[in-house]
Amino acid sequence: MNVLFVVVDSLRYDSLWLSGRPSPRTPFLERFDRESISFRRAYAPECWTLPAHVSFFTGLLPSEHGAHFQSMSYRGGATTLAAILSAQGYATELLTRNSVLDGSIPGVIRGFQRATQVLGEIPRGVTPLLLVLALAKPRVRRLIRDSGFFGLAQKERASFIATLARMGIPADGPLLERALERLSEHHRRCQPYFAFLNLYDVHAPYSPSETSPLRPIASPQALLENFALPWVLPKISNHAYLKPGFRMSQWSRAMLLARYHRAIELEDEKLRLFFEAADAQRLLDDTLVVVTSDHGEGFGEHGLYLHDGSLHETHVHVPLWIRVPGGSPAVIDDVVSTRDLFALISSVSRGGFARTGTLLDPAVRERRPAAFAEHFHYPHTTGLHPRHCSNQSAVITRRWKVIARNGAIEVHDLRNDPLELNPISTARLDDVARLWRGDGLDRDHVDAAGRHLAKLFGSKSRSSVRRAGQAQAA
Repeated sequence: MNVLFVVVDSLRYDSLWLSGRPSPRTPFLERFDRESISFRRAYAPECWTLPAHVSFFTGLLPSEHGAHFQSMSYRGGATTLAAILSAQGYATELLTRNSVLDGSIPGVIRGFQRATQVLGEIPRGVTPLLLVLALAKPRVRRLIRDSGFFGLAQKERASFIATLARMGIPADGPLLERALERLSEHHRRCQPYFAFLNLYDVHAPYSPSETSPLRPIASPQALLENFALPWVLPKISNHAYLKPGFRMSQWSRAMLLARYHRAIELEDEKLRLFFEAADAQRLLDDTLVVVTSDHGEGFGEHGLYLHDGSLHETHVHVPLWIRVPGGSPAVIDDVVSTRDLFALISSVSRGGFARTGTLLDPAVRERRPAAFAEHFHYPHTTGLHPRHCSNQSAVITRRWKVIARNGAIEVHDLRNDPLELNPISTARLDDVARLWRGDGLDRDHVDAAGRHLAKLFGSKSRSSVRRAGQAQAA
């Protein structure tokens, strides 16, 4: 059996029709949802690309694999999915547009036999895009220097500013065409493959056209947007929204969200063309297909933008679809973690796809009624609000999300407050334990959830865990 793993970078769950709120038009994804096993409560283990991808590849939490803002590398010893499948004779291939996966950050793409970065082409001559890039260039230099989203090798490479500019030019169409060629080649050779695709056109700068990050100039509004873009995007790209007093105008926020929704619509069409071509050529007949996202995206919710500093729904609740050869569609409402895709995909290497013992197994989901998430803050920017200067842990169950940071606990009732606008910020962990028990967690689950919340924090949290354990025993 082959494996095709598609990550639509930055695609958050509540920007899709699945949330029941106004959303972009996505006819292909809606059809794919009806044809697949669709998980309504899937959670990323971190809120940005590096730790989330290493969790895909190892099945570990960021605190276990160590790849996050405070290390900017993967130096752990856990065997990766690509290495496991490669050892079983699979062709392991990664295609991406994202600099996190370009091979310059140590250890991230370990095990892939082939990795290709596909970049957009900067047009020749004097064009509106070149003028915008020229205006943005000084700000982009500062962004590369000050942002935690780039590795040391990238910051030290003079040519990286051109790479970053090309990353902002839509190119998922060419990437998917390249992927089709590679799948066809493996098919002709009768060689099993693990193909991992990281699609980037939904990611900032949220390109609203097929060929450019600029909006086609068809109205004064489009012209104003194109003019504002070199100022608005760098403003949010160096963690500035984590600082006290940050402000973003309502116009700018609405502009960014509209661009994001248009980028999702364009991505939907690119995915339609890719899957229809692959199915027409019967390239996926014996293929486990996974489509998901690595994290969500913020547009001013909780005062946050991009994907940083947050374990809120906007940042960690992601879509997840799995298509199994010969399998039946289903909708699954159980809480799951995308890091559990590791066990599902690695089962293919053992001579055949296994439902038992994976997140497709109802018994497994029953034994794991909570998803754990973490965020390691970026420590190299000064002036951040104290709220954003600590690591975070979260436990998500059917009804409750519990977030711990700075030794404090906040509780969100996801059933009655899905936007997380009214946290119960004074909750003690022994009170939280009672909520968890009411949500179906047994003693062992409550203990594990409490330990997870406490492990990134100090003595205050650990004493709370002990109190929770005593309450549970009583």
